[in-house]
Amino acid sequence: MKTKLFNNLLLKLLSVIGAVVLWLVVVNIDDAVGSRPLRNVKVNMVNMEAITSQGQMCRIEEGTDVVDLTVYARRSVLNKLKASDFVVTADMQKDLQYGSMVKIEVEYVGDSTIERVDQNRENVLVSIEESVTEQFKVTVRTSGDPDKEKGLVVGTAVPEQSVIEITGPVSVVERIKSVVVEVNITGITGTMVRSGKLKLLDSDGAAIDGTYLEYYGKDQEFNVTVTTLNTKRVGISFDISKAAPEGCSLESISYLPETVTIAGMNSQIRSIYNLEIPPEALNPEGTMGKVEQRVDISPYLDDGLVIPDEDEREIVVTMEIVPHVSRSFFFQGEQVELLNLQPGLAPDWSESGTIEVTVSGVEADLEALAAEQMVLTADLSEYRRAGTYEIPVSVTVPEHIQVPEGLEITLTLVKAEE
Repeated sequence: MKTKLFNNLLLKLLSVIGAVVLWLVVVNIDDAVGSRPLRNVKVNMVNMEAITSQGQMCRIEEGTDVVDLTVYARRSVLNKLKASDFVVTADMQKDLQYGSMVKIEVEYVGDSTIERVDQNRENVLVSIEESVTEQFKVTVRTSGDPDKEKGLVVGTAVPEQSVIEITGPVSVVERIKSVVVEVNITGITGTMVRSGKLKLLDSDGAAIDGTYLEYYGKDQEFNVTVTTLNTKRVGISFDISKAAPEGCSLESISYLPETVTIAGMNSQIRSIYNLEIPPEALNPEGTMGKVEQRVDISPYLDDGLVIPDEDEREIVVTMEIVPHVSRSFFFQGEQVELLNLQPGLAPDWSESGTIEVTVSGVEADLEALAAEQMVLTADLSEYRRAGTYEIPVSVTVPEHIQVPEGLEITLTLVKAEE
């Protein structure tokens, strides 16, 4: 009886052990240890102030501040894992190596059991540089058009800050060549505020990554105040009085375009029909012969006026400037007309002699000039007594003819009764 009971107990123990083994086999088959990848887990950079406190900046090489993790655990655990269960850090103060690598530490903070974690990258690559601050002018670029039906154009586009300071690694800041804000001005009338994003551009016009830069407007809209102006088509008038150098004449002048569109406040442009361009704009170098000159007329506009079309701001002027020739004419004293001869006095022409008048001008004008077209006069209003005087003589000639200065006549005035 005892033998049977003992044998039965042994069988029961063997059954229990077999059941446990079978359970372990089933568990290991159904909930076996496996692996799961977690891609592009962000590395948190800590203790960055260890660098910035020394007037330096740390720039992370692109793509090295993310890591791929491979987690090994039972399948039941793997199914519940997420990236937030892991804290991935790189300590700038503790783990900076060789001045360019920061060791990546991975810590599991979940409440399950994992076997191990493998990572595809051991270090974050960094570049530590001097921090600099530079100032840059903000340039506005517009797209679209204001209300064309009303003949409006953009007058001014004023950014909320004309200059901004940018702080960052010297290698990045020195690449910045321009700072631009782009705004759409479609449908604007009068004055309105539009906003856009600041863009940092290099010398080729390519955008610069501002991740490691600090500046006003980096993470917010940048406002621009846009004002529209009325337009009007007007003519152009050049003052040609100084176009030809001394001893020369302007024989011909032509220019294109002959009219331009100006823009301004309606009250300002209403009375303008011609733009008056001053004499110093033409031929400032005093060139002779055929002269072709590009004249930028925009500096000569009144304040508040603009020429919206850049192609119309420069006028192509063609001039023909020829040197003067001379020709002499001779006149007798009696041919001089005496003005304001005082009562009781009379001229004595016996000693007056001949007056030579040498005129200059364009050859064609001088060839057509006759002595009869020249009028010589002497003003005697200051001569009130008889005597012999050197009296200035004025010569009146046709237009474009030049006469010398300082002509005089020797004239004797006598009492009329004598």
